[in-house]
Amino acid sequence: MPAPVVLFDLDGTVLTFEGAAPGPGRTALERAMHELFGFKRATEGLRVAGGTDRALARAMLLRAGRKDDDDAIARVLSCYVDHLARILRVRRYRPIGAIARVVEELRGHGAVVGLATGNVRDGARLKLTSAGLGPTFDMKLGAFGCDAEPRAEIVRLAAERCRARATAAAVVVVGDTEHDVHAARTVGARVIGVATDVESRAELEAAGADAVVDSCGDDLLRAVLA
Repeated sequence: MPAPVVLFDLDGTVLTFEGAAPGPGRTALERAMHELFGFKRATEGLRVAGGTDRALARAMLLRAGRKDDDDAIARVLSCYVDHLARILRVRRYRPIGAIARVVEELRGHGAVVGLATGNVRDGARLKLTSAGLGPTFDMKLGAFGCDAEPRAEIVRLAAERCRARATAAAVVVVGDTEHDVHAARTVGARVIGVATDVESRAELEAAGADAVVDSCGDDLLRAVLA
């Protein structure tokens, strides 16, 4: 049986931030909105986990009473990336489990590994580099929050691009929220959930993930290749 295309989400799946919340990503969004519009607490009560950068930018603009057109969203996300780069000089991300080894072993089994993340490409690159995972993922394989706004469309694009490098039709999505599960189902993919706490495990199981693991290690490798 041919090895699958394996698409990884980023935040909460392969990397997490050091220290207490709010993390670097949410902090950078807040600072961008404050710099551009003088708007504070832009993400208060807003769920960031499982969201996409374009959707988050749109929601914050609407909260601030601003136009949510493409130009405004682009301004917010450009400013966000600038702030994220500054924050990551003093506060870093770290890998969840042995993700670098897992990716290497998946490729050794013939899998095509890509990303399907709501992060814009530049933000994803900054986060991966901060966690020491820059060499682990090919940024040309997959799709990002700058490619589309709905997560389902990001997953569809990522699957399409990775299938161009593979003979396999099977796709496996690895993520940490119900949004990853629902998006994966739109392309007929299996879903492996990464749950770092009881709450996320319950969410993934309720959403119908095919398997749920605690970290990116041997259990994940076995679940993907099952």
